[in-house]
Amino acid sequence: MFDRYGNKMKLPSSPRAMPPVQRWHDRLDALIAWSTALSVAQARTVTAAAVVVAGLADFATGDALWFGPIYLLIICVPAWTLGWREAALTSATCVAVSLAANGLEAYPLGRTAIAWNMAMRILAVTIIIVLMSGTRRSHDREWNRARSDPLTGLVNEQAFYDNATAAAKGQLWGILAYVDLDGFKQINDRHGHAAGDEALQAFASGVRDLIRSDDVFARIGGDEFLLFLPVDSEAEGYELATTLHLRMNCLQTTLVLGCSIGALVLDLSETAIHKDHVSLADRLMYEAKNEGGAIWIRTAGVPEDGGWTGPGAPLDHREVFGVIPAPSALH
Repeated sequence: MFDRYGNKMKLPSSPRAMPPVQRWHDRLDALIAWSTALSVAQARTVTAAAVVVAGLADFATGDALWFGPIYLLIICVPAWTLGWREAALTSATCVAVSLAANGLEAYPLGRTAIAWNMAMRILAVTIIIVLMSGTRRSHDREWNRARSDPLTGLVNEQAFYDNATAAAKGQLWGILAYVDLDGFKQINDRHGHAAGDEALQAFASGVRDLIRSDDVFARIGGDEFLLFLPVDSEAEGYELATTLHLRMNCLQTTLVLGCSIGALVLDLSETAIHKDHVSLADRLMYEAKNEGGAIWIRTAGVPEDGGWTGPGAPLDHREVFGVIPAPSALH
């Protein structure tokens, strides 16, 4: 093809197809993700259905076809999802189904052959169960390690969004709080980084004791944390955020730390949790930090020029709830 000046035009290249190996990797990843997400009831249902289907097919074909590899694949499901005990029970069920379908015709060479073949099958099944259950433990360990903060044991930012989204399901309102420690740099400068690490661990442990089991608490780096707490109403969100701020500033730790908080009250019927909310809570936190260990709270979706809102009252938030400074002992 040529342009109007007679020069040969370069045709746009078509998008490259995904390499076959990459496609298989993606499919394997999808299969692992699907099987890992199965609940106990779902895994048992899938296993039982697979045993029934394989058993019927084995019975229909008799000893003309060997279904051993199919049964091994079925045993992999409980070994990965339910643990070695249920995998061993499934393997015993598969042996019983196979014998019921084929009888002993598959072993025509006598008792020695029967004993040897059964021993080899038990060995193969044992190896499969050990490998699959061990791989699942390693998978879970690495998964948790990739989604947690090694110093405090809290979830990290990557896991925060998933956990907070799950915690928000079915809830009416929620608080998204951005927490920044006050005085942490001074601890590092005066006492060393080891003392700073101990202070972070003590703060994280103290806050965990304050919040509920279904609340989500994450360390996102340095001395910054994220919190998500489901609540029943906007008013409860403001009240809980201010109360939590006071209690977080009164934690009994060896090295005293305060915190500044930017809190966003979310109407979960209208919005989901996303990074824009975190950015806004971060901005609120900096406003609070400029006032010295304070908390600034705002309802998401309220225009900034509309001021800070309390529950049902378009008043300045400091008039309704107060910008609560950290206790004087923290300064």
